[in-house]
Amino acid sequence: MILRLLEQNIAGTPPEAEEQAVEAASIRPLPDLFMLPELFTTGYVLDRLPGLALDGDADPLPLVRAFCEREGVWAVAGTLPVSTPRGIVNRLHVVSGEGAVVHCTEKAHLFRLMGEDSVFTPGSLSGTFVTPWMEAGAVVCYDLRFPELSRRLALAGGRMLFVPAEWPEPRMELFRCLLRARSAEAQIFTAGCNPGGEHLGVRFGGGGAVSSPSGALLQWRDVAPGVRDFDIDPEEVPRVRQKIDCLSDRRPEVY
Repeated sequence: MILRLLEQNIAGTPPEAEEQAVEAASIRPLPDLFMLPELFTTGYVLDRLPGLALDGDADPLPLVRAFCEREGVWAVAGTLPVSTPRGIVNRLHVVSGEGAVVHCTEKAHLFRLMGEDSVFTPGSLSGTFVTPWMEAGAVVCYDLRFPELSRRLALAGGRMLFVPAEWPEPRMELFRCLLRARSAEAQIFTAGCNPGGEHLGVRFGGGGAVSSPSGALLQWRDVAPGVRDFDIDPEEVPRVRQKIDCLSDRRPEVY
């Protein structure tokens, strides 16, 4: 399985940002699945997000879905602000190779330090979803700091955790550390995708990564600026668990 991280700058209108993502995903040879950062079409323009939020009944990501259907490629399509009866949520969409939205989940923990709670409502975490390669789950950005969420998804059968994020460059070492920790705890793959460049005066610079079930970061191939491909071997999960199976050794009765 080839996973492509798209870590380009947040720029332009939402349709322009989606078009830029599809152009990067289209670089050949095509990946099997590509991943986008959190709020990749808007960034954290908190004062404008209520006007930019997608109506909950609208069809999301038309360009991404059309590309996935045409090329048979899957997408963990970052997150979008979505209006719901509960308020605006930060919602992740997974698009299949048939161009259908097959899974959604929402950011559960809001980062109050930057005023995220002034616009967003805490979302609900969904379960796992099935891809042609393995069962997987997803959390969003700040959710990575709460291992209870990723543990729940691993116990439900997830063998890969996707984390679309917007982590500033000064905290990138911590971001990668947490990706590795979530992998090592449950012997799963963990992939984090971050924006490139700067946004609203904050330096992001990409820097996302993929951690293997052993907790080691995988090497990648540079495809284009802000575009990197990773080789994922689903069989590495059972191979690592044959040596040390942390999930089987749990003792929840003492926690």
